[in-house]
Amino acid sequence: MTRLIDKTSVGALRLTARTAVAALSLTLAAGCGQLGGDPAARATSDAREHWAMLERYCVDCHNNAEFTAGITFEGRSPESVAEHAEQFENAVRKLRGRVMPPPGERQPENEEIYAFVAALERSLDAAQGVDHVPEQVVLHRLNRKEYANAIRDLLTLETDAREFLPEDEVVEYFDNIGAALQVSPSFIEQYVIAARAIAQQAVGQPDSRPGGWTFRAGPGRQLTHVPGLPLGTRGGILAEHLFPSDGEYVIDIADMATHIWGNGMEFENTLVVTLDGALVHETTVGGEEDMKLYDQVQDGALDRVNARLKNIRFMATAGPHKVGVAFRHRTFAESDDRFQQFLPGGGQERLYRVNSFEIKGPFNPIGLSVTPSRERIFVCHPDRGGDPDVCAEEIITALGTRAYRRPLAERDVIDLLEFYRDGFAAGGFEEGIRSALTGILTSPFFLYRAERIPEGLSPGEVYEIDDFELASKLSFFLWNSIPDAELLELATRGELRRDDVLEIQLERMLADPRAETLASNFVHQWLDIRRIDEVVPDRTIFPYASGAGDPRDEFLTELTLFANSIFAADRSVVDLLTADHTYVNERVALHYGITDVKGSRFQRVELADSARFGLLGKGAVLMAAAYPNRTSPVLRGAFILEHIQGIPPPLPPDEVPALDEEDLGTRNALTVRELMAAHRENPACFSCHAIMDPLGFALENFDATGAWRDRDRYAGVLIDASGELPDGSAIDGPDELREALLRRPDQFVQTFTERLLMYATGRTLEHHDMPTVRRIVRDAENENYRFSAIVRGIIQSDQFTKRRVPGAAAGEITAHNASAGAEEVF
Repeated sequence: MTRLIDKTSVGALRLTARTAVAALSLTLAAGCGQLGGDPAARATSDAREHWAMLERYCVDCHNNAEFTAGITFEGRSPESVAEHAEQFENAVRKLRGRVMPPPGERQPENEEIYAFVAALERSLDAAQGVDHVPEQVVLHRLNRKEYANAIRDLLTLETDAREFLPEDEVVEYFDNIGAALQVSPSFIEQYVIAARAIAQQAVGQPDSRPGGWTFRAGPGRQLTHVPGLPLGTRGGILAEHLFPSDGEYVIDIADMATHIWGNGMEFENTLVVTLDGALVHETTVGGEEDMKLYDQVQDGALDRVNARLKNIRFMATAGPHKVGVAFRHRTFAESDDRFQQFLPGGGQERLYRVNSFEIKGPFNPIGLSVTPSRERIFVCHPDRGGDPDVCAEEIITALGTRAYRRPLAERDVIDLLEFYRDGFAAGGFEEGIRSALTGILTSPFFLYRAERIPEGLSPGEVYEIDDFELASKLSFFLWNSIPDAELLELATRGELRRDDVLEIQLERMLADPRAETLASNFVHQWLDIRRIDEVVPDRTIFPYASGAGDPRDEFLTELTLFANSIFAADRSVVDLLTADHTYVNERVALHYGITDVKGSRFQRVELADSARFGLLGKGAVLMAAAYPNRTSPVLRGAFILEHIQGIPPPLPPDEVPALDEEDLGTRNALTVRELMAAHRENPACFSCHAIMDPLGFALENFDATGAWRDRDRYAGVLIDASGELPDGSAIDGPDELREALLRRPDQFVQTFTERLLMYATGRTLEHHDMPTVRRIVRDAENENYRFSAIVRGIIQSDQFTKRRVPGAAAGEITAHNASAGAEEVF
């Protein structure tokens, strides 16, 4: 069977689907014209025409007597759809995914299901009220990523929030859900500690005390060039370090000679230390002279070799600098060992690697040079003339406006000047600015994204958020950070909400490099790629993709670059499933069977093997839905069901026995399909496995590390990637699976839109949000589901731009919490 998809046939499928939808719309419009202009009446009439399907296939189980899964459709009618909207939205989701009626039961024809679903959706859309406009007022705390990005854009300072702040709560795979970002007294204390440290780093310390910072290497054999290090080097570590002041610093590199007999010391390795690309130290490890040490000196030879890696002194100025420790590239020669090594790429394995190094200092600090952070902060300075208090107010106003995402009120300035005066009294002007900056970074107006309720409105009344709140929502959605000066200026002038202005800003923001966070943050969370951290490849079963050859970090880079290529080019989001390109370096290329890519730099390649097209061919996706020692059709099927089709998989019943994996990795092993057969024989398991397993088995040619295989190397049989979908269609392999998913591309687009809307609004979606999701998808279809069309639909939605006045009790509680939080911080 060929593994190449005919793109023309895929296009024809899409065209046919659109033509059918258009024809159906025209028919409905003609047939319902006599009902007048009432959309709800037309939708109810349309639903009545297809209601027999519900009674024929659903009521037998979902009735008042059996009450299967706690659901009954007995007594329901087209007129009751709005009253039971949540129940019917759940039914629509199940029917769209063909998980109901369950496998093994009598099934309606595809056309009958699609017509009934379309009628139900029209009824639900026509019945939408104002429940989709958020009523609950949530003080939305910045999560760790948002906090770090805000510090970067506010102070031109890169910081790792993981050093200061605890991990954020994750809800439905996202870490930016406002209701889950709670704050405890200990959490506030950590924010205060972080603010003090960051303010100190940003302003600098001319008399800084010596400290120590350790940098460790990630996985890998360090055979190739590390981007950012000088050409002609291999491996090593490139660390960006913020030096606190001008002065002398010391580097200590981890020991490389670790064996008393000198094993592996036969060849000379030249080590270099660089500062911003300039050589500051060079030495050698191994080679003839070191072998003589072991032969002649013996005891103490190991210490003499490692001593060359210690107490490496150099001068550095304050601010961020790139420190590199690497080796001069020696050879690409193959190993002279008897057996070929497991890890792909070949090469001489008697090469050292830099495991870690430590920077210590400053010793004898001599002041502060100009740094990016100081340039951003000190827009004026008494040293350049002028009144210190006037300059301080200018600095505080500039920083506070960006940090609070709005113009400062008089009370804000007064409070921050109090911080400044306390610091000034203790240590002068710069200490006063540092104190004021700490106050800004611990203010609830910086740490929380709050939306104010206009005065004079009644409970339940819908209102539009103001331009500053809109600017903040846009920037945290598209950049995961605070608004820039242009957004704030437009908000100040009250122009941001204008359609033409908003369109220009959308285009500008999506073209900005900061929009890459949509690929690196949103996509990774939508697809639950964080699970890949738990899938550590078994060294015994996958020696080519474990230990030093673990490809997970590189798979994550590939996924980010791939997703960003779709978003940045404003392509159809359907291309996330079908695109015939990816980004690989030599390591990933060899894992994929591509042999003409060399080096560590990621580059775009056009894929000849259609099995690798789109998300379902990416190593990160395949590994995140597997186990460390084997594939899992259930995990991969559940992944497709939930993240591609938008159908949450059912929970397994209690006391389900685990697979018998005793012989896994031996010649007595059964295939995963054979191991799964026992589960499918259990009636309690069949209905779920019959849905998930065929989806997962279609990807069975990919092993647990994402490498392609034609044969199970332990069981010794050819991989069987065939299966039957709930609608009765047969699939075999990833190409036919993708083709089956593309028969209704709007299903994937709806899933993508639903998750993106959740990410954009920072809240979980409810059943009353689905009419908005469907409207965005319908509007985007006119633009071939382009990414910008979906983003535009989201930022124009009521969920993004409007709020409802909560009841009096809710307002009082929120105001009390905000006041208590401010008092705790200050």
